Amino acid sequence: MRDGAAVREGGVRPELEDLVSGSRGSWRVAAPPVGRSQPGRVLLRTRHRRLKRAITRYSQRPDRAWIERQQVRRFNQTWAYCLAEVPFYRAWRREHGLPERIDRPSALRSFPPLTKEILIARQDEIFQGGRIVDAYTTGGSTGQPTRYPRGADEAGHRWVDAYLGRHWAGIRPTDPSLLLWGHAHLFGSGPRGRVAQARRRVADAVMNITRLNAYDLSEPSLLAHYTALRSHDPISLEGYTSAVFKLARYIESNRLDLGRRPRRLRAVVLCAETASDADIALVERVFRAPAVIEYGSAETGVLAMSRRYTRDIRVFWDSFTCLVDDDGELQVTTLNPRLFPLVHYAVGDRVVPSDMIDGNVLAFHAVLGRRQDVVQVAAARGVLDLSAILPVHILKSYPDIVGVQFRQVSPEDLRIYVEATRQLDLTDVARYFARELSRDHPEFVPSSVNFTQISEPARTTAGKHALFVA
Repeated sequence: MRDGAAVREGGVRPELEDLVSGSRGSWRVAAPPVGRSQPGRVLLRTRHRRLKRAITRYSQRPDRAWIERQQVRRFNQTWAYCLAEVPFYRAWRREHGLPERIDRPSALRSFPPLTKEILIARQDEIFQGGRIVDAYTTGGSTGQPTRYPRGADEAGHRWVDAYLGRHWAGIRPTDPSLLLWGHAHLFGSGPRGRVAQARRRVADAVMNITRLNAYDLSEPSLLAHYTALRSHDPISLEGYTSAVFKLARYIESNRLDLGRRPRRLRAVVLCAETASDADIALVERVFRAPAVIEYGSAETGVLAMSRRYTRDIRVFWDSFTCLVDDDGELQVTTLNPRLFPLVHYAVGDRVVPSDMIDGNVLAFHAVLGRRQDVVQVAAARGVLDLSAILPVHILKSYPDIVGVQFRQVSPEDLRIYVEATRQLDLTDVARYFARELSRDHPEFVPSSVNFTQISEPARTTAGKHALFVA
């Protein structure tokens, strides 16, 4: 497969820190005792108990029939709350003639998809005329930012889901973690900004997180990141897929030594951006640890994570129901207590399911991204629509290319911007790309694609590598 998975719009890393407000074969995970942060255990006692129950629940490997009964029960409880306490959903039910309860998860397909456009148009109703203040906010990198009401205790449930997935890879709460992330620019300036940054530093200390700047990936910074990885010897390395990929490429290209075993690194968690098979292969080769795909969004939290191997992306079935339509579009319903539940919510991603019956998905092989993550190139007879992951995969297989971005000027004019660790011969890059793409699409017209080498990629509001640029 040439596709991958992504965590969308702002990622989910805050759920792990909010304390003060291709298949590579099966994994064999050891769990030797590791020192932990005592303050973290004190502050997170309730969450630890919830996590322990979740681990027990998932380790029992219940059958699908039992899982679906639990999903139905939890949804009916959620929907009863929506009709009693959420004015928007009372109106939503009247407008669409929705039932009071369901008897199977697939019955949610009779509910109209709840889209970002609807939520934006009805913000005043959803936030009850300003009575609700706290919110999750998406980054708006591909459209208008969207706000979702946020309840006081929701961070705990999100935290449990995130660390349930990490438990599958042998990572425990407050195990030492190296985090290639960002968001410092979103704190703002002045007293509020300083307070926000101070809270983040406290949260990092409690969670035993060492944060590295994912925005600056120049060679001096990559060398500093490599040095930090060696000196901290973390249990997990986590971060934007593009940042982890570039660090891995830098280490391999410079033949740097990560140290002899035993090392403590158990998993590399890839999030916030698509991970191609080429990314996964490089990460596992360099870091000698399994690549773990984390999938979710700012508005849902982590909703699925690799379990037995990288492409075994398992849905947290007691927190979410995930339905897939005939086009592969994913609709998510939240089952945990929330101030504003999401009911048959159109996340905006397409998936390749690996465990699905009657549209109800319990596992993905891959997440393809948004429907609009499509590029167009000229063909001998018309235009080819391609998943953007295909050219990314091809180009990242070219020596020293570490980043790819697109600008679609017209249906027959695609501009591709490539970032590399050396000066490229773009004529050779174009020739290579045409040869590889023509294997699957012999009708492709190479002159419809133009290449430009860049030194720094364009980024989204949240600081992630943008796939498409204006």
